[in-house]
Amino acid sequence: MSNVIEYGLRRTAVVTAVMLAALMQLADTTIVNVALPTIDGSLGASTDEGAWFVTAYIIANVIVIPLSPWFQTMLGRKNYFALSIAGFTLSSVLCGLANDTTTEIALRFVQGAFGGGLMVPAQQIIRDTFPAKELAKSQSLFALAVVIGPVIGPTLGGFLTDNMSWRWVFFVNVLPGIAAATLVMLFVRDPEKPRRVPFDVLGVALLALGLGCLQYMLDEGERLGWFGDTRIVLVTIVAVIALAVFAMWELYGAKSPGVALRVFKNRTVWGLSIIYFAIAGGIFALVFIQPQWTQESLGFTTTLAGLLLMVRAGALVVLYPVTTWVTSQAHWDMRWVAVAGTFVAGLATWLQTFVMTTHTPFMALVATQALSGVGYAFIWVPLSVALFKTVPHKDIPAALALTRLVQQIGASVGSAYAATLLDRGFDTSLNDLAGSVTHHSVAVASAIAAHGEQAIGVIAMLVQQQAANLAAVDATRFFAIATMIVAFLPMILPRTTTPR
Repeated sequence: MSNVIEYGLRRTAVVTAVMLAALMQLADTTIVNVALPTIDGSLGASTDEGAWFVTAYIIANVIVIPLSPWFQTMLGRKNYFALSIAGFTLSSVLCGLANDTTTEIALRFVQGAFGGGLMVPAQQIIRDTFPAKELAKSQSLFALAVVIGPVIGPTLGGFLTDNMSWRWVFFVNVLPGIAAATLVMLFVRDPEKPRRVPFDVLGVALLALGLGCLQYMLDEGERLGWFGDTRIVLVTIVAVIALAVFAMWELYGAKSPGVALRVFKNRTVWGLSIIYFAIAGGIFALVFIQPQWTQESLGFTTTLAGLLLMVRAGALVVLYPVTTWVTSQAHWDMRWVAVAGTFVAGLATWLQTFVMTTHTPFMALVATQALSGVGYAFIWVPLSVALFKTVPHKDIPAALALTRLVQQIGASVGSAYAATLLDRGFDTSLNDLAGSVTHHSVAVASAIAAHGEQAIGVIAMLVQQQAANLAAVDATRFFAIATMIVAFLPMILPRTTTPR
């Protein structure tokens, strides 16, 4: 294996390429969501069809993520990373040029497939660009992209849609994509030469079928009524069978497995998979809930709702030197750092529920957003440091791919359950509030007497607003408490401290 550590301008160029690629991929997981109504109207898509603009991307993404180590081996890490960036950029342009629903869905699937090849090589490249003693610095930099990407997506998407055109949520990837691909080809070096390995046709087919059905179930379940819908039942059964057969085939049948499931024998890998699933589920659920609440209950614009999320990301940027220093301490147990970070993030969200009303001003939310950012600063970096320190180097690509996949699935599960809590919480709160608002109420009778029957419509609207707010508060509190509970999961990992 060749030494690919870089210094000076070469390191800056490599880090820039990696950060641009990671930011593009992560921002694109959320940037399209805010533009969906506009895209639906422009392309004449129904709400059901429009949902596939997001679903197709995510399905392709989760299918490719676990296969990225195989592609790296075949093509070489540098070539595969550059190809993924170029394909992602080109498909972004084509998505922006599409003029019909079917074409847009197909191109979003292609874009998601190329996007699935960005994150695993990116994290490996930025790790190998720094010497071992600067592991914490490399992972702190990568964590900036991990946190800022999903946060900047809604803000940027709202701004571009409102001020330019929905097509620019795709065209915005062109310049950073060209820059990243160019920098990769000029400055990134391969630690190993490409080599041919057999293609696991059956394993890949089973994986694609299983993950595709699983992601469809998570993305469409709430909208279709979960297991009350025949399609959801069917795809769930197919997902379970396909993934079970896939696991058996990869472990006991395939001579050259396409996905190295055996790395799950490593305590760090299976431990991080549990941790990433739980923490990502809570964090992404909250990222799903908050913009909806601020826009629907508080009347924030898409841009303002995004800026509130940016407060959280801003705290992470400010704390970058502190995060790097803390996670560089060889004698500190990184497990407790991750525990503290996760607990603080959950605590900050729980505190926010006490100020969530239909009239909460922007500034009243800044403190809890900043505090949650402090927590996030000490979650991903120590966990990444633990992985690179305890997993054998040859298993790093597979370990990164599988833990990234589990994190993505956890985020989808969290978002899906958040949508369910919001919908059911709204119905419950609406019934409770409506039961207490009758003509026998003095306040209602007085309003009707003063303003006539028009008051009934106003009262109904106020009841719905309060019901939506109560649902958001309850859902936020649920995930905040859940995050504080799972905060102690990092203790299942092996110790990463160096004896004095």
